[in-house]
Amino acid sequence: MSQVQEKIRELIAAIQACEEYGRYQNAKQAIEKYPVLKQSADDFCRHKFELQESGADLFDEIDRLQQEYMEIGSNPVIWEYLTAENACCRILRQVNWQLLEQLDFGADFGT
Repeated sequence: MSQVQEKIRELIAAIQACEEYGRYQNAKQAIEKYPVLKQSADDFCRHKFELQESGADLFDEIDRLQQEYMEIGSNPVIWEYLTAENACCRILRQVNWQLLEQLDFGADFGT
């Protein structure tokens, strides 16, 4: 096995052992007991992703997304799931950004 592959396995193990990932796994198990709540959370996440990717008029859409967030976020099971998922995503973004910052791939596109 290459050194890079070994380090990837170590990184995965470190993420799986961190508090944020454990919290996410617990929240995921909890919300999966309530399929309707899980569907609401998934719909919200899908809507948020589509909004980020669409390039649409963001002002109106952000207002709708905030309203949707307020509605589903009032449920503690959904709130914990979304919060825990967000914490895990922050870790993954941090890993990704650190790799991109430290490795020279010319990803600045001439800026």
